[in-house]
Amino acid sequence: MRQPRRILFLAVSLLTACIALPTRAGVQTVNLRGKSYIPLQNIAAYYGMTASAPSRKRIRLQNKWNQIEFQTDSRSLWINGTLVSLNEPTLKLGRKWAINVADFNKTIEPAVRPKQFLKTAGIRVVVLDPGHGGDDNGASSPRNVQEKLVVLDVAKRVKKRLEAAGINVELTRESDRAMALSSRCSKAAALNADLFVSIHANSAANRKVRGIETFILSLPGRYSSNSYGDSTPSLTVNPGNRYDLANMALGYRLQQNLIKATGQEDRGVKRARFEVLRDAPCPAALVEVAFLVAFLSNAEDEAMVIDAAGRDRIARGIADGITAYLTDAKRAKEK
Repeated sequence: MRQPRRILFLAVSLLTACIALPTRAGVQTVNLRGKSYIPLQNIAAYYGMTASAPSRKRIRLQNKWNQIEFQTDSRSLWINGTLVSLNEPTLKLGRKWAINVADFNKTIEPAVRPKQFLKTAGIRVVVLDPGHGGDDNGASSPRNVQEKLVVLDVAKRVKKRLEAAGINVELTRESDRAMALSSRCSKAAALNADLFVSIHANSAANRKVRGIETFILSLPGRYSSNSYGDSTPSLTVNPGNRYDLANMALGYRLQQNLIKATGQEDRGVKRARFEVLRDAPCPAALVEVAFLVAFLSNAEDEAMVIDAAGRDRIARGIADGITAYLTDAKRAKEK
């Protein structure tokens, strides 16, 4: 009865060792059950990195510029210390750990080498979208801190910081008024947006949950991060998928700088099919800057958004993330 398992193991090992198909970047892949994967050792060779195992469930690739850490049998990945959610878990093929090729091409590459993928990215107009407004309060904290007001204040602080650096910034709403989701993307398009960042504060039933997370658009045919494994992922190619590579570069820079500025728990860069991401006319991300009803009903997150200095730290993180992305894009054009 053990012979079939042995044959399967040898077959997987053979696939891992012998099948080599180039990705767009040139790193070698292997095929298994109709899907393409890249062994981590091939990624290390491509980037000129050394590989180590800092713990039983972690594999670290590192050179003098970047560090990428994988958690085995998990969708968690850390790029230079910032948490990113993979589309599929890091899994074992034969004796080698590997990731799906889409995660290398559209998650790791644009975060590690943004200048290679932002040569045509616009850098003139940034549109900030404070979520909710009017009759739609969004989340509320135990002390009735309303999301719609928090995010509007944060957006205005981000605008002020970016304008001080000479960046052209527009808001989808500048007051406490209702605004349809479709209108937000339409306004961004009318403003000729080169970059769109929607600002929100999260909620959850568990009051112990806290931290900051950044969402970018899910890839066609792939699960959204928070619904992984549920039913069948959508195959629809949305307008926002035209910017998949730039979306990742932007989302990574935002999350990286938000955590640096606030010291909040890092909940990572994730993927979702929110309407403002699906229909965005340019590279886009949605940031959840605190948990109001768990994040904001979380005492630490609530304290940060109640305090003007806390909101200013959040604004600094968003502004620094946008500035870092725009710098990446400018450098890409110089090459």
